[in-house]
Amino acid sequence: MSFSSDIKRELNKNSNLSNKEIVKNELIGYLISGNTNVVSKKEIKFSTESDYNINRFSKLLSNLNKNHKIDVSRKNICNYCEDARD
Repeated sequence: MSFSSDIKRELNKNSNLSNKEIVKNELIGYLISGNTNVVSKKEIKFSTESDYNINRFSKLLSNLNKNHKIDVSRKNICNYCEDARD
């Protein structure tokens, strides 16, 4: 677990999502992060490796009655380094 993930989890732990202004502001925070890509007026891609952030993002959209669909795709990255001593 990273430090930033711990902080996000702690900040949101006590949030009951009843204050719509706070929910909107938190969603805006996700949207202005470097992890979003606006594909069209109806499609936004949000990239993260954190299951917590995926769930939180979905929860915020649901709380604001935004119809959405979450597609999770995992990218396997393989790093291969040949031994330079050969």
